[in-house]
Amino acid sequence: MTMTKTALELDFENLDLATAHPFGISSGTTVASENVLVKLKYGDITGFGEAAPAHYHNETIETVNAVLETIREARILGDDPFAIAEVSNRMDKVIAMNNSAKAAVEMAMHDVAGKIAGVPVVSMLGLSGLKAPITDFTIGIDNLEIVEKKTKEAVAAGYKMLKVKQGTSYDRDIILTIRKVAPDLPLSVDANGAWTPKQAIEMAKFLCNHNVLFIEQPLPKNAHKEDFRFVREHSPLPIFADESVSKSHDVARLAGCVDGIVVKLAKTGGLLEAIRVIHTARAHSMQIMFGCMIESSIGITAAVHLAPLVDYLDLDGAMLLAKDPFHGATYEDGYLKLRDLPGLGVTPR
Repeated sequence: MTMTKTALELDFENLDLATAHPFGISSGTTVASENVLVKLKYGDITGFGEAAPAHYHNETIETVNAVLETIREARILGDDPFAIAEVSNRMDKVIAMNNSAKAAVEMAMHDVAGKIAGVPVVSMLGLSGLKAPITDFTIGIDNLEIVEKKTKEAVAAGYKMLKVKQGTSYDRDIILTIRKVAPDLPLSVDANGAWTPKQAIEMAKFLCNHNVLFIEQPLPKNAHKEDFRFVREHSPLPIFADESVSKSHDVARLAGCVDGIVVKLAKTGGLLEAIRVIHTARAHSMQIMFGCMIESSIGITAAVHLAPLVDYLDLDGAMLLAKDPFHGATYEDGYLKLRDLPGLGVTPR
């Protein structure tokens, strides 16, 4: 295939996403997410990417826009749409951290490359034919009446697995309320760093008695790895790290201290590092969940292309929105199904 050389042109704009309902975690409740839409043009082809900055990773919509402007002004992208790894390396040399901004550029490059080649990203990565796990649906922190209502709605909607946010003075009551409605549905718990080691161990024993699968991020993001090890050694449930893990070297650092990790494109800086994180976790015999922020179908669908590589999916970010401005992977009986389109397979609604 011969291609006429043309520069990759970067454009971006704010992407404000409202949630269908207030969404609570241990650090606060939100009704919207301020993301950034990336449009990467190569001739008449446009690739899409999405940055979902999080304050606990020191990113905001302002930092994302500043980083994307730097990438554009420094001419980091070049003219080869398939030089994704090279562009990723260039971004890392010029800009430290700011992983959600880099992820948006990298997923847009994957989208462009797939559209040029005429194949989905999952095929470009050699992952066609592999089965992905089901995705969960998250019950955020709220009063018990709302928790019960949301659980009933989730069961009625046919969700096959639930994830429950914790980090309150009434965590046990939340679990009891959910188990009253859904006694047998697979359940995981995410404390978003809200517990001390002692609280984590006590809660793990309680949660084990209520058939919870595993606990995600029981300790604060910057907790010492030996605290994670202590909790793991005394917990009857597997312990996963989320906020404490962004890159593959973070996985290696926590080897032996946790049972699993949560990978997110907004933390890794893109699909290529996400794959390295996954392989590093596998090398250390860890389980893996693929997670997300509150994102449109752009960010969610990009993650779905890597879904066959992991054990659990927490890719419900677009399902939590009042209105998703993009059409991407669709939810069918527990599974997220990619559309039969080249690239990411995402189109504006």
